[in-house]
Amino acid sequence: MLKKLDWYTIKTYFGPFIFIFSVLFFIFMVQFAWQEMEKFAGKGLDMITIFKLLFYMGLSVVQLVMPLTVLLAAIMTFGGFGERYELAAMKSTGVSLGRIMLPLFILVCLLSYGLYVFSDTVVPQSQRKARNMLINIARTKPAVNFEPGVFVMGIPGFSMKIGDKSGENGQFVEQVFIHKDVSAFENQQTIVAKNGIFEPADDQRFLRLSLFDGAVLEDEIRNKNTEELRRQPFREITFDTMVQYIDVSSIVEKAIEDEQITDHYKFMTSTELRGRIDTLRKNDSLTYHRIFSEKYQTLLSEYFLMDTLAKNSEENITLPPLSSIEENKKASLCNSAVSEIDQHKNSYQINKTEIQNRNKNMARHVLVLVRNFSNALMCIAFFLIGAPLGAIIRKGGVGMPVVVAIIIFILFYLVYMYSENLAKNGILDPYWAAWLPVVVFFPMGIFFTYKAMTDSELFNIESYLKPFQKLFAIFGNKKTEHARYR
Repeated sequence: MLKKLDWYTIKTYFGPFIFIFSVLFFIFMVQFAWQEMEKFAGKGLDMITIFKLLFYMGLSVVQLVMPLTVLLAAIMTFGGFGERYELAAMKSTGVSLGRIMLPLFILVCLLSYGLYVFSDTVVPQSQRKARNMLINIARTKPAVNFEPGVFVMGIPGFSMKIGDKSGENGQFVEQVFIHKDVSAFENQQTIVAKNGIFEPADDQRFLRLSLFDGAVLEDEIRNKNTEELRRQPFREITFDTMVQYIDVSSIVEKAIEDEQITDHYKFMTSTELRGRIDTLRKNDSLTYHRIFSEKYQTLLSEYFLMDTLAKNSEENITLPPLSSIEENKKASLCNSAVSEIDQHKNSYQINKTEIQNRNKNMARHVLVLVRNFSNALMCIAFFLIGAPLGAIIRKGGVGMPVVVAIIIFILFYLVYMYSENLAKNGILDPYWAAWLPVVVFFPMGIFFTYKAMTDSELFNIESYLKPFQKLFAIFGNKKTEHARYR
């Protein structure tokens, strides 16, 4: 049964919590929008579509905003209690700090569970909707990907530039220039057209570009010497209508399925992620077994070869001395040895890259899965840090509490990102990396809670200097007495 004191504590906490969450969510969203806005602004999209897309993409910031809000609101609430001597009045009636924190602790536990549910359901759905919006924009609004007077380099196989565009969705283009992306020793091809129109293709991964009144310019360069290139005639093929297909899947994201992307790890719930991780483990195990078998067979064949040579040497069958081999054969043998070494190096590098990519893919799945839990638990850890710190600091408002909360959150963010990079680089197990912030900050919260409940002078510098002062006093007294009786 909640008492009036509990209701008063919750009411006092909820005011700063709502205000801080609103401010932080706005700041994080503005910062996110500032980074992403340049991809969409001025490209033929209305502001409602842009804000809707940014909102879907930015909902994931709640996973970081919620723990910081809990921390800052706890420091401000209990700092205000201490500054107004309300905390001392509560304690004077026999109510301990732990009892004062209990209703808010239960509330934060409920908020943590809500954050887990939000991360496990709302965030994947919002990411899926944002990605589907990007797919639809790429297919129906080509102005997002093609700007007048600017070469678009992200199209596989060629580079493209348009002079102008028109139409509601930017589908009508003029002065089209398309150049095939090949090396300097390959045949060159350039397409120019006065105008064209973008249309959706039957295959949703492509965008159809119909060109009108243009020409194809070609230069045959492959296997041509300088003289042949100089005498090569100018080749131009004019056309009335020509159709080009542009792969837009690489511009937005690869692999779409009926405009519904369902196989990305960011779009999965915890249950789906567990199933995907089990599948990845089995596939990785088969791949590692295949790589091991191939290398083992290679080493085994080399071992038997060396064993055969050793037996031949025991039977006095010796190889001819190096001096008796002709010079051209020596060079051939050296080149063969170098070629074999390069093949081994390339083979090992390919296997290394494949293993690293698989480890990174596994780490991404594990981090998303486990951090749905760890981010929720960080709310509890930050409350156990913030409430005792507020009671010890005894400063409310937005001054000292904000400074302390920012310092703690910066430390948390450094641990958060550092552990993630270690996991993706295969240095740290992804499960440990996901739980590392909780492992670091939960004991810190228990320590601060214990110090606050025992009325420890945690931030009083004199309390830490007292042992040294006593030590200096002891040695100082002995020196004085020695001088007196000498």
